[in-house]
Amino acid sequence: MSVNYYKSCSNLPIYNFYKIIDEANYAYLSKDYIEGEDFKFDVVDAEILFTKIIEEYSELTSNREVLVGFKMQIAILNYEFERDSLKSILEIFNETNDFEVLLLLSSFGFDTSNKLGIDKLLKSVISRIKNLNNKIRINKVNYTKRFKTTKKEIKRNLDKEALLLEMSLELGREIEVRKTSVTKWVNMVNISSEKAKKMNSLKNK
Repeated sequence: MSVNYYKSCSNLPIYNFYKIIDEANYAYLSKDYIEGEDFKFDVVDAEILFTKIIEEYSELTSNREVLVGFKMQIAILNYEFERDSLKSILEIFNETNDFEVLLLLSSFGFDTSNKLGIDKLLKSVISRIKNLNNKIRINKVNYTKRFKTTKKEIKRNLDKEALLLEMSLELGREIEVRKTSVTKWVNMVNISSEKAKKMNSLKNK
């Protein structure tokens, strides 16, 4: 079953955009996703698509921080996936003593030809897991230091920004963040900012 994705900033709702940024939940890229429900999709395809959307957003806003933050999140998720996969392989091997289980390690770059012996192979896997744990901790600390906004703050700020835009642009209507595209949102923010600059320049004359 093919997934009907939002494919660019011109049709991805700003609400979904922030949800993906905040929770790394790529289900929000789908037009058919119902919030809170289980949804099957190809995570790799969605990640590639959203990376392109993030790059487009960075160009629209001249804001590289969002792209940097997203790439840091992806790195953490990839490290966690590799660590958890290696741990699962070791656990299954410990339970079954089936060498064929260790052949799965080849997909993570390990030499499973048995030239080194099982003991050395297992030690190298354990060493890799420890290394990954260190990378995960370091990256999480660096991410937290650089991007301190919490989930609630992101949601609250989005609602607040929508209200401020309504007032600034004198729209006379509510901005629906679940329907407003990222591109339209960015354009409204830019217009509001330009309007504020003009008003300030007039006041200073």
